[in-house]
Amino acid sequence: MGRKRRWDRGAILVLVVAGLVAILGTTSLAVDVGHLYVVRAQLQNAVDAAALAGAHGLLAQPGNYTADGAAARLAMEYAARNQADGQPVLLSSSEISFPRSNVILIDITRPARTFFARLFGIHQANIRVRAAAVVAPAIGGTGGWRPWAPPDQFGHGGICVTPEDGDHGPFNPNPHTWRGIAVNADYYKSPYDSEFEGQDVSVYRDCSPGSPTGFIAPRDVDGRYIQLKSDSPEYPGNFYGLALGGRGADTYRDNIIYGWGGTVQIGDTLTTEPGNMVGPTRQGVSALVAQDPNAELRRDPVTRQWYVWSDRYPPNESPRIVPLILFDPRAPSRGGRTTIRVANIGAFFIEGSDGHSVFGRFIAMRLPGAIAGVPAGRPARGSSGAGGYLVGTVQLTDPNEY
Repeated sequence: MGRKRRWDRGAILVLVVAGLVAILGTTSLAVDVGHLYVVRAQLQNAVDAAALAGAHGLLAQPGNYTADGAAARLAMEYAARNQADGQPVLLSSSEISFPRSNVILIDITRPARTFFARLFGIHQANIRVRAAAVVAPAIGGTGGWRPWAPPDQFGHGGICVTPEDGDHGPFNPNPHTWRGIAVNADYYKSPYDSEFEGQDVSVYRDCSPGSPTGFIAPRDVDGRYIQLKSDSPEYPGNFYGLALGGRGADTYRDNIIYGWGGTVQIGDTLTTEPGNMVGPTRQGVSALVAQDPNAELRRDPVTRQWYVWSDRYPPNESPRIVPLILFDPRAPSRGGRTTIRVANIGAFFIEGSDGHSVFGRFIAMRLPGAIAGVPAGRPARGSSGAGGYLVGTVQLTDPNEY
């Protein structure tokens, strides 16, 4: 009996030891697997941030896919702001690619430490993560809208009209003469027309039949000087002003200084603010310019891209860069308080005002709370970042498509 008890105790000890080993193995596996999942999530967050930042770089410098370009530089910068497994995520240029002119792809593989798995000779595990972001046209957004809405550009018949043409005049659907040329009817087509959805409208360079006549990039944005508030209204009492979020001079002035935070989308109908508003315009623009008084428009000698230099803000981040609405000229505003239809949106660098008129120049910007449209399916190599639209945004997309 004594010998049997000793055998039983020995067998139980073997079972306990085996059980402890199994429990230890299971625990170590759970710890290591959990750690690897955490590191993978950290890496994914880093490449997501890098892809979105890099896509913003494509907006700033469309067509620049070099290691020194804004897209690659911003991708590297924002990846390094993140850590995985206790180390900053550092990208190399070989891990950044551009499968399309409006898409940036990040593809990295990084080692992650193990803990208990080292007992079995496994010291690390390689983790691969990918992220892609695409530049898309902005079809609207929230925040920062200023209370002016000039008409979108249109053509006199099949003849292109540029912003410099002083005798552009009001949209005229009837036969008339423009610059000594007989015209059957003016012609307008917004770049947001449904037939252009998913297209790169930057390929349109002229007023050929079927092309958009409204403002597009880069055709119309090379430092063009635009009158944002008119001192010579087409209709009595209407000076391109908008009543955004309320009526009256105080609301109008505050919207110039701070911008209206509501949502505006292509196709919306907005109410105009009648009256010249000379005093509120002068006060509002003066206060806006005072936020960044030394800002000025410059052209990069290497990329030839226009940008706003500031001694207070990063390039193209000046508060004097504002989003603006362009209305459909086929349904022109009438006298007094009336409505306009949003046909296009743009961003402008505000240069100044005497109260009677306000002038600005097209410039790129990141629209707060942008609503993304359909990205160009076949973007031209080196085309504008937003595919010809004046304001773009970025969004993550499925990296497995590239």
